[in-house]
Amino acid sequence: MKHRIRAGLIHLTLSAAIALAVFVPIYFLWYPDVLFDKAGGRALFMLIVAVDVVVGPLITFAIFVPGKRGLMFDLVVIAFLQAAALTYGVFVLFESRPAYIVFVKDRFELLRANQMPATELEKARGTAYESLPVTGPKLVAARMPSDVKEQEFVVMAAFAGIDMQHFPKFYVPYESARAEVLARALPIEELRKRNRDRTAEIAAELARLGRKEDEVRFVPMRTGKADLAVLIDAKSAEVLRIASLNPWS
Repeated sequence: MKHRIRAGLIHLTLSAAIALAVFVPIYFLWYPDVLFDKAGGRALFMLIVAVDVVVGPLITFAIFVPGKRGLMFDLVVIAFLQAAALTYGVFVLFESRPAYIVFVKDRFELLRANQMPATELEKARGTAYESLPVTGPKLVAARMPSDVKEQEFVVMAAFAGIDMQHFPKFYVPYESARAEVLARALPIEELRKRNRDRTAEIAAELARLGRKEDEVRFVPMRTGKADLAVLIDAKSAEVLRIASLNPWS
């Protein structure tokens, strides 16, 4: 039993260290801050932890007997299966990572990497948006094209569930759309009305930012899994924080 516990603890330590190393890019790059929870990063990561940090060491604890014939083979198989599960889990997280946060019309839309049509990405070749970001979601804006035929194409595509955020060729730098964002932004008082039972959270968000209420506005954001409120500077439209608050009336 002593040898089993020791082997299980060693396996647990190694697995935990690997899980921590994997957590760093997931949380700080691909699913930063509130997106880790609200965009599904937490659920997928916890599944990885369950398999690699819990199941693997438990199996090692169950089978480890010093001198047992075939023990090394069993341990290699466990390590291989763990590595395969970890690789697949990280791949899924990477493929579904938030790639762009796009201001569209009157809101922000979160676009995941696996939601970007490959054909549309190809059409953006030669621009700053020809490839998907790998170091975290990039903030941009999307504008309706001036060409009538392209406008008709966008309208028809919307009926198929493909909106402006799916067309990187219509992306523009966020800096060039700040005036539009401010025109659509709403006061914090409105956010408080839409979250009457969470006024303390709103106050905490402002305190965390070190801003007065009249210095901050908000714009709704859709992620596909949850709706959030993007807090912005009331003068510059700089994104200050994404808050887990209901943005809709």
